[in-house]
Order: sequence, then structure tokens, then C-alpha cells
Amino acid sequence: MPSPQELIEEAFSSLSSKSGFTARPAQIQLALLLSDLIESKSSGLFEAPTGLGKSLAALVPAVAHAVLNKRRTVIATYTNVLAEQYWRKDLPLALSLFEGTRPKAQLLMGRQRYACLISVAGHAPELRAPLAHAEIGHETEFKRLARLPIRQANQLWQQVAVPSVCPGRFCPDYNECFYYSARRKAEAAEIVITNHSVVIQDAVMKNSEEGGAGLLGDYDFLVVDEAHDFPAAAQNGLEFELTSGKLSALASVGQRLYSILSQAAQACGDQERWLTVCTGFQGEIHECQQELMMLGMQMADPGILTASPSDLMDHPHVSRNRTTLSMRDAQLVAKKIEQATGRFDMAVKDALDRWKAVDPEKANRAEESARNYRLYIREFGYGANALFSPRGVSVTHAGREGQDPKLRLDVIGLAEPLREMIWDRVPHACVSATAALDSSFDFYRRVTGVKPLFEEILPSPFDHPTQAALYLPKDGAIPDPAIARKEGREESYYRALARELSEIIVACEGRTLALFHSRKEMEGVYAFMSLPPELPLLIQARQNVAAIGEKFVAIDNSSLFGLRSFWTGFDAPGETLSCVVLVRIPFETPMEPPQIARLAHMQQQGLDPFMEHTLPVAKMMMRQGAGRLLRRVSDRGVIALLDPRVKSKRYGEEILNNLPTGMRTFDDIRDAVGFVGLSTSLF
Repeated sequence: MPSPQELIEEAFSSLSSKSGFTARPAQIQLALLLSDLIESKSSGLFEAPTGLGKSLAALVPAVAHAVLNKRRTVIATYTNVLAEQYWRKDLPLALSLFEGTRPKAQLLMGRQRYACLISVAGHAPELRAPLAHAEIGHETEFKRLARLPIRQANQLWQQVAVPSVCPGRFCPDYNECFYYSARRKAEAAEIVITNHSVVIQDAVMKNSEEGGAGLLGDYDFLVVDEAHDFPAAAQNGLEFELTSGKLSALASVGQRLYSILSQAAQACGDQERWLTVCTGFQGEIHECQQELMMLGMQMADPGILTASPSDLMDHPHVSRNRTTLSMRDAQLVAKKIEQATGRFDMAVKDALDRWKAVDPEKANRAEESARNYRLYIREFGYGANALFSPRGVSVTHAGREGQDPKLRLDVIGLAEPLREMIWDRVPHACVSATAALDSSFDFYRRVTGVKPLFEEILPSPFDHPTQAALYLPKDGAIPDPAIARKEGREESYYRALARELSEIIVACEGRTLALFHSRKEMEGVYAFMSLPPELPLLIQARQNVAAIGEKFVAIDNSSLFGLRSFWTGFDAPGETLSCVVLVRIPFETPMEPPQIARLAHMQQQGLDPFMEHTLPVAKMMMRQGAGRLLRRVSDRGVIALLDPRVKSKRYGEEILNNLPTGMRTFDDIRDAVGFVGLSTSLF
């Protein structure tokens, strides 16, 4: 029997013989490193630069070990779009490189990414039959079948997506359900493709339920792709938010549970008592909604309610950002919700126990039907309790969602919970194009708590000195953004950026992606742009990010103004994208409670928040943004940095040192364009 290494080398040999593929030594090196980790049940942290082909480098060893010893590997990336790319494009290619029996593989997303067949029958019955032939039943497939304008398609999707809680296997469409079908197949698969959020949710479920199987079951190895985004997914997965809308959803779950168990209650002669239990719960949640709304009316200023460790509340920045809301009143609302959910769950259990004495078969079936609903209700109660019983480094704060009040818990110290839930439980590899800063993984290890046994920074497949140029405008061309904002001269700053961006876009004949740090700045600059009609300029709207990205790729000479969604993960290879503009260094401004609490906690630890957090995050974002330029070995283009602080501030050199090395720097955009060989016919 061949070894994993031999299978992997044979697979890449087969790949290099295919048209359009060339051997990439660093890709094979990464695959072999991952194979060693899977075999030895060890952990690793790797920087795999853009263009290396890390998707296949992860998939090939996963397939090899599945074939040889049935090892189960979970590969998680940041977004659903990237996960679907793995599933539809990269996995079939990886499997084609192996002969003989191929391992089982499955794509698994969060439940609300799938269409619910019952809801489709109720809201879009004409799509029920064609949707039955869909491959995975995802939102993208549903909207493609619906053929509706974007806004209408989004509204319809909200009605037909799998709800946050459902009857599960007691649903009449359970056997055909896209979500549960994917879960069943994932449990039996040797290779599971998913996203970061599912990995976090799976870990939370296993951590809270002793012996729980979670969503993914037991697996042997975890590959975290796009690992630089994993902390954001973890923070989202560990937060809890209390709003009127979420209380309405909780009440709806209670109502559905009443309906589902009513038949069993009636058969057991307990309908009246069951109705009293459920209407009582509905009334309690309605009272909590009213009290939450009253809290909102009392709140003059949003801000921080409490934080952990408790001495964070004594920090001057935290003290200045405390809310005017009564801590006691907010605690009372959360306590009432915790008690209401606990009482209701116990009342459901008592009812099921009574029914078992009358009709055990019907009661057991009812108990199974209620399982998902009771879990949701209990978790809601746990979340309400956690608002004012925080663990680790966290902050609870009050704010608004539109006009409605909200109470929210954010975990800001991720290292400890991630170690407890993931790193100490399963062998793993974190892989990213920008995991290292200043040639070190120190920052990533500190933020995530990961403690790899092996680390490696792999070489880039691109020749940046010949394929790319760096453009920095002449001194004085653009004002310092911080000074302009402080002195109220933002309009002159926007005008200067618009002039510079107009020149860049004309020089590059469109084909420019300009990355902004704030919507206000992006829209302010857009208002002053002056371009010829043959160079269309697109701007990211508040919704439908994917659609505007597809439009940019489809129109050869278009340019795009984009925000956070386009700094990372966006792929536009070839001449579609010939210039990436990083408009401003994306420094985090500590305005929101989680940011304020994080920086205060760092100061209490004797750390410099700017040097230890703000600047490293900005460096990583700049690296990610610059990485949008070269996606194939044949790509060429210009990276433009328009923030004058890269030359005027001491940290500017550090930022430049974290960009690809060896690029020639220009202060005339035409010279930069000419150097990399882009067309300049519009000059």
C-alpha cells in the first residue's frame, strides 16, 4: 500500500500534466506539511501567499488520508462563497487526481443558508418542483430559479429559508430537507467543506452539551483556511444580543412548540393545562418585551453596562463610555427572561412526563419533536443569564437597533475560549495568506490562543518586482486624513482623493478596485469623481455585495469603490483588475464598546494598544487589500497607497515592509502603469 506522501506526490504529478496547470513547489510543500500533521495528529500555522493554490494543498492530503485510513478532515473557510468554490470547483479537481474508490465528501453550511421545502410550498409553490432538483438547495440556487429583481428575491428568501429552529426529523419533509440531508451526509463523510461559523457553532454545542455530537460529529483534523478571518467569526459566534425582535422570535418558537405538542396533549387529556402553560410563557415574554422597550425610553446615551474582568469598569475610557441606562433595571429584564425560559422548559418536561404515563408511544414521539425547540429556548435563557455573568474578557453594553433598544454581550478575549473549545480538542492547521506580520506569527498566536507545534512561511509564486509596482502620490497631493477630519476640512480631503483616483482610473483604463475604510468617506469621494463615460464607476451598496462584484468582473473597463467585503476574499484575476488602491490605512477607531473595552484591557496589562493591536490589525488588512491585485502568475498591475501617513509617520515604514518585497516605487501613476506594461491608450 502506498504511503500518504506517495499518493500526494502522484496526485500533483497528475495535476501538472493537465492543461493550464503548472507545478508549484510551495503548493506541494504545504500539502506534505498538512499530511504530516494529519498523520501525527499535530497542529500547525502556515502563511500560504496568494496564488500558491492552498485550496488544493488542503484537499489533496485530506483525500489521501481518507483513502488510506478513513481519517475525517473538516476544511473551513470564511465565507459561504469560498466554501461553495471549494465544493464546486476545487474538490472535484482534487478527487479527479486519485484513482480507485473516492472518499465521501459533503458541503455543510448554517441552516439558514438552505431553503425550507415547506416554506417554499407556502410562499413560492411554483418553485417547489424545480428546487427539488437543486444540488444543495442554497440561497444562490433558489434565487437563480426565482429570477426576481434583487430586492424581491431577498424578501422572498427571508420567508423560505430554514428557520432558526424546526421540528427536525418529525417534519413531513425531513427526508428531502436540504439542511438535514447535508447534516446526515456530513456525519458520514470523510471530507467536510464548511465555513468558520459552522465550526464555531459546532464547538459551542459540543462544549455546552456533555457528549454532544454538535453539527460535524467527531473528526480527526481541522483545516482553518482564510485563518486571518477566524477571530471575527469566533467573536460573532460567541456574542449574545437581546432585542425586541429576538424576543418575538422566542415567542414564535414557543407558539410553534404549542402547536406541535397539542395533538399529544389532547390525546392525553391535558390540552387545557398545556394551553395554560404556553399562553403563560407568551405573556411573560410579551411583558419582557414591554420592559425592554421601557428601558430604551429611559436610555439617554448608549454605552457600557458591565465588563469582565470587573476592574475594567474602573478604567477611565470605560467609565467615560458607560450608559445612562439603569444597570439594575437591565439586569431585572435579563433575569426575567432567564427565569421564564427555565420555567417553560421545565413545564414542557413535566407535561411530557405526565403524558408518558398515559400514552408512552405518543409522548416519546412528542419529546423527540420538542427537542430542537427546547434546546433553542434553553440556549436563549443561558444567553440572557450570560449578559450579566460574563466570563473571560468581555463587555455587556446597551445600544439601539434602529429605534429599538438592545442589550449585547461581546467576548473580546478569544484566546481562552478558542483553546478550550477547539485548539485543545482537535489537531488543526491554520492557513492564511497574511497570518504573519513582520515575518512573525506572534500577533496571530496572541489573538487566537493557538499554539502550533509547527510554523512555516511559504514563498510567493509571484515575481512582485516585475509583475507589480507601488504608487505613492507626491508629498502634499493628499491631506492627512486625521488632520483634515480634526480641522473640519473633510471636503477638501475628499476632493483631493477624487482627483487622484480619477487620474489613476484613467491611467489604468478603468480596471481599478479602490478599497475604503468607511462608507462616509467612500460616498464623499464618489460625489467628486470626474471620469469619461467610457470608464464606468461602480460603488458598493448597502446590500448585494456579490452582485456588484460580479458586475465589476463582467465589465472589463469598469472600476469599483468597495468597503470591508472587498478587502479580503474577493477574486478578480486577469485584466479585470489591474490596480488596487488602498485609500486610507484602516485603523480601528475605538468608538464601539467592544473596541473601547479591548484597548482598556490591554492598557491594564501594560501593553500599548496602538502598537500591539491597532497597528497589527491595520498591517494585516493592508496585506489583504494588496493581495487582491495578483491572482494568477500572468497578472500584472499597480498597488496604490493614497494615505500620506505611510511616508510621514514612523509606522508607515512598518506598513510598507509588510507589503510584497522588491516592488519599484513611483510617484507618477503613468510611470507605474508603464513599468508593469499596462495599456495607456487613454493618455
